Amino acid sequence: MSHYKNVLVAIDGSDESVKIVSKALDLMAGNDAKLSVALVFEILVGSYSYELNMGDFHKAQQEFQEQISKHTRELLKAKFPTIAAADVHFLRGKAGEEIKRLAAALKTDLVVIGSHGQGALSSTVLGSTANSVLHGIHCDVYTVRV
Repeated sequence: MSHYKNVLVAIDGSDESVKIVSKALDLMAGNDAKLSVALVFEILVGSYSYELNMGDFHKAQQEFQEQISKHTRELLKAKFPTIAAADVHFLRGKAGEEIKRLAAALKTDLVVIGSHGQGALSSTVLGSTANSVLHGIHCDVYTVRV
């Protein structure tokens, strides 16, 4: 049995997110622990910014975030109905920094994150983000191979 009481799971909204949340729930089994989930949207950059004017770019970013947020909410509700909507956080910024900031704000004692991503959204939370989270965080980090 683990001693964790406040667990934050960082996901990217892909199907691999189910494996990461499941592992967090396994680690919490038998405890009266609270689970929070975070998905961080990084700002879309690159060729998009050159092809779209700023108004269109902002609209494309919003539509992308709304689509992924909706998919993630539906995925969590279907697979993990006990996770409250209020405990799912959609953030915007640098994934590693935002995860560490939220973990501190929530007084998290464990962050669970994927070790690398393979989906279209892998750059939003997984991959090098796991390494970024490890540096300078106040709590334990558990990585799940995906």
